Amino acid sequence: MAQTTIGMIGVGNMASAIAKAMHRADVNLDLWLANRTANKIKSLVQTLSAQHVLMDEIDTALLKGTDMIFIGVKPKDISALFANLGDSVNIDQAITWVSMASNVSLAELKALTPEHHHWIRIMPNTPVEVGEGFTSYCFSEGLPEETLSKFKQIMSASGTITHIEEALFDVASGMAGCSPAFIYQLIEAMSDAGVAYGLNRQQSIEMGAQAVKGAASMVLETGKHPAQLKDAVTSPGGTTIAGVNTLEAEGFRAAIIKGISASIEKTRELQK
Repeated sequence: MAQTTIGMIGVGNMASAIAKAMHRADVNLDLWLANRTANKIKSLVQTLSAQHVLMDEIDTALLKGTDMIFIGVKPKDISALFANLGDSVNIDQAITWVSMASNVSLAELKALTPEHHHWIRIMPNTPVEVGEGFTSYCFSEGLPEETLSKFKQIMSASGTITHIEEALFDVASGMAGCSPAFIYQLIEAMSDAGVAYGLNRQQSIEMGAQAVKGAASMVLETGKHPAQLKDAVTSPGGTTIAGVNTLEAEGFRAAIIKGISASIEKTRELQK
């Protein structure tokens, strides 16, 4: 099988996390990375044995012979990127572009390239870096099945990859894209409680993080409803139900729902 060549334009936190996941899936993957600030990706280029491409060399170094090009620049910079590329994108090769820019629709992306080019839109979250991420994706009409399969294979080490209707991307952003930050807040709060009762900080963080990881694995691997698993832990008159009741009284679930809703509504606001 021919070696797969992947280009990446704009290598910030999310894009670098995806690049690391790609490398984990296939250490022989031929990666070409371009970033506006070259110094920021020097160590990443070395770690991944990638090729470093200067931004003004994209038209000659990436557009020819690259199987797939990931776009990691900020949403507001996408139009300028393709304006700078100009006629260099008008080549016979059917390039597949993968955009991780929030709030930029497939229709807007398709308008930037020739009709025979293909687009995949993704909404990943940062845990893709350690193979535990969640990536929503949708794609433009006419994307070859072979290309979609290659995309899934490339992203295979990043975690869960799920096709979602583009109309629901704002919901996916609030649920999967933003929620790791909420979980980090939960773990931090749990560790604060542990420290208050005498555990050291590292022990408290490990206990909280492993509790979250273990509980999540129980949901995913058993297929049981979270409420059913919660009930299995809460003995009548016991310690767990005392904590559950306190969290309910303090609005724990309502706060989570409101937090995710706020993220979704902000995403929708930015789309207008």
